Amino acid sequence: MSKAVAQAASLPATRGDLKVLRGLVDLPALQELGWDQGTETFSPRPDDPVFGLAECKVAGCDQGTATNRWGLCYRCLARWRRSGTELEQFCATPAPPAQNRSGPPLCTVCCTPGHERPQHWLGLCASCTTSMLQRGQSKEEYLNGDGVFPPASPRQSFGKCQVAACQRWAHHREPTVCASHYRRWVKAGRPTAGAFRAWCSQETTLDSDRRRAYLGGLGERARLEVLYGLQCRAMAERRTPPTHVQMVANLFRSQGAASVFDLSVEGIADERRLFVLFVRDHLTLAMARPETEKAKDTWDLRVFGRAGRTLRFGQIRQVWLAKGAKQWAFERLSTVESSGHLERVAKSVGLFSASLCRHRPDKGADPTLLSRADVLAFCNDLAHLEGSGRLSRYHRRAAEREVAQFLREARGMGLTAPGSLMAGLPADVVLQPGHRARARSHDPDDEEPKALPQVVVDQLLDGPALEALEAQHGTDMRAMVELQAEVGRRTGELCQLRWDCLCFGEVLDELGQARPSPVLVHDMPKVGAKGHRLPVGEAVVEVVRAQQERVKKRYPGTPTSLLALFPSVVRNPRGTKSFSANAFAANFRTWVDSLPELLGPGGEPFYRSGITVYSFRHCFAQRHADAGTPVEVLASLMGHRQLSTTQIYYRVTHKRKRKAVDLLAALQVDRNGDRSRPTLERILDSDQLRDAVGQVAVPFGICTEPTNIKAHGQSCPFRHQCFGCSHFRSDPSFLPELRAYLGRLLADRERLRAVAPELADWARKQAVPSAEETSAVRRVIERCEALVGNLGDDERAQVEQATEVLRRGRAQLDTSVPVRFRGSISQATPTLFPNLEGEGRRR
Repeated sequence: MSKAVAQAASLPATRGDLKVLRGLVDLPALQELGWDQGTETFSPRPDDPVFGLAECKVAGCDQGTATNRWGLCYRCLARWRRSGTELEQFCATPAPPAQNRSGPPLCTVCCTPGHERPQHWLGLCASCTTSMLQRGQSKEEYLNGDGVFPPASPRQSFGKCQVAACQRWAHHREPTVCASHYRRWVKAGRPTAGAFRAWCSQETTLDSDRRRAYLGGLGERARLEVLYGLQCRAMAERRTPPTHVQMVANLFRSQGAASVFDLSVEGIADERRLFVLFVRDHLTLAMARPETEKAKDTWDLRVFGRAGRTLRFGQIRQVWLAKGAKQWAFERLSTVESSGHLERVAKSVGLFSASLCRHRPDKGADPTLLSRADVLAFCNDLAHLEGSGRLSRYHRRAAEREVAQFLREARGMGLTAPGSLMAGLPADVVLQPGHRARARSHDPDDEEPKALPQVVVDQLLDGPALEALEAQHGTDMRAMVELQAEVGRRTGELCQLRWDCLCFGEVLDELGQARPSPVLVHDMPKVGAKGHRLPVGEAVVEVVRAQQERVKKRYPGTPTSLLALFPSVVRNPRGTKSFSANAFAANFRTWVDSLPELLGPGGEPFYRSGITVYSFRHCFAQRHADAGTPVEVLASLMGHRQLSTTQIYYRVTHKRKRKAVDLLAALQVDRNGDRSRPTLERILDSDQLRDAVGQVAVPFGICTEPTNIKAHGQSCPFRHQCFGCSHFRSDPSFLPELRAYLGRLLADRERLRAVAPELADWARKQAVPSAEETSAVRRVIERCEALVGNLGDDERAQVEQATEVLRRGRAQLDTSVPVRFRGSISQATPTLFPNLEGEGRRR
């Protein structure tokens, strides 16, 4: 049962005005779905994805299939099981004609308009059968005459059965009911007069047509409520075959209920209960208004246009505090991104309310009597809950922060002003920062990394592991895991991907030629971003395209613009709804727990309890940090607004940084390639502190020039000519940047030499990189490579690991190298009107 349907059982009955209910029902749309107003029958098309039934596979059978894997109707399924033949052979054999779904066929004689009577024996009605037997005639003699008696003539019809739900022709005159309902009437004690009319209204249909539902005999309100339920289920794409609708109509008749709110569904565990609760929920939502919902203690946030959640204020005992919390929540509904924040604040205010009830003689009923002591008592209560193990430090600090926010914003909204809901609340009833608990200090070196080791990721993405995942949960789950390992999205963002999420742009390669660049387009509701474009590789393109083909074949009738990339497997006949994030996490957990033992980097058993879908997001961040991706770029890739949030997703501890610095300190070189430090085992703490304040980062190393250090690297007196400056230092951890810069110098040199007609000799001389600068860069590169190459295998491996640590640490420093200085270390570019430029600076 869905959460919305479960909530409907506890919601108050909201019948609404009958006129309003008529306005809610869209009769033209229902008629397109299969509603016939004249016959009061709902007969959807067989190909309707919500209400229709597929054709039975047996040749000549025109009945709808049951929900089974063989695609057979109930009648043919029973016949096939009795036959003992192969399914293909059975389906090729024509099915016998089915019985008339509207009851027995008509009498051979009494079948003309106005004379309709059902067959009783030998194709004749009961009256014709009695006459034939009394005359001692055969059927042919009765029909054609025998010289004594003339040919049979039709008798006047009794009309339709008086049972409201029955469409069969009556078999008796008194009472005017069909043969089947006549037997039920006898069993019911042969009621008459008013009792007979009540019995007729409660009897159900006996027809076995699974393709239609008859709503005749229901009251107007009940019929409109059922139709509105069908209308809502069509919009929600909730699978509803006509048999379920007929079951609900029969339930109305059996209980004599006039509305779904009068139906008793206790003890009913089939589709009738789900349908009734669904209709109650949507009727309550349709009849509700924000003004009336605001006065309730439990809000249905769908009334305010938010997601299907509830907001409860029943835990707040004080009237003034509850009204103030409701008004605060009502005003914040339009500003908060997630209603979950409002729920947490309401719970925290409930804790404050419980504290007032516990300590105040008047239970906190009068806000004017509150004081700062009540706030301190609330903080002490939270400390007691934490000390007793009933509240964590995190939730304690969250409760204090949320109550402080509520009190502060309530005053800003004017709720404490005279005549307002919280009038008279003293000004000292507020949580100051000093009242709140402090966060426990922690050592990052003692924390377990959240990113999985690469050796564990390789085991998860190994062929046998992915085949086991596909065997357990299908191809879609395998594609989701493979895609998540590559792109590292939030779980909900991955599940909500649309079919057309893959786009292509153009970028220039190293040769200056345009090439296609794949981009994954998706929304990020957590940060309010739509259409975020994430550059991806060819592996992602292969996974997405294969998934697109599978989904397109699965839902051929749905436009691709409406399809989800990973459609839900339940209640999704058109493929427009996305897979649930909770279901994805549950399937992932089941798969990981079923895998053989996983091994860590050292061959030790790796505990799989910490492996979640979200672990791949941390791996994505750690992988980019290890590659030296700047933190501002990684924040954009991750979809973070603050760089501090991005830095949480990967770690470089102080101990590892210090070890890396010690390893690379002896390999530091100056502009000439000479080692700037003597061989040493470890930098002293004093030297390390001196380095921290006596140098500044530059694009290809560090700078020790005092003026530039004082200006944080933004005021070099030598115009950033680092490769000709004695204050410049570099080490092997900068080799990727140095090689890239050398390649750029050589390319610029060849390109600028070829533009002879465009540039004058003096301009070309200024623009072309000098041979001295190129030689200096090459000299530093060769020296760093030689220092690493002369090391032993173990030492070289340690240096490479230290290089990764330092490059990851640099990615965390958003201010290490100003963006505008990247690529600025080169020959000075000519400037036009230098005097005017200087004048501008002086102004």
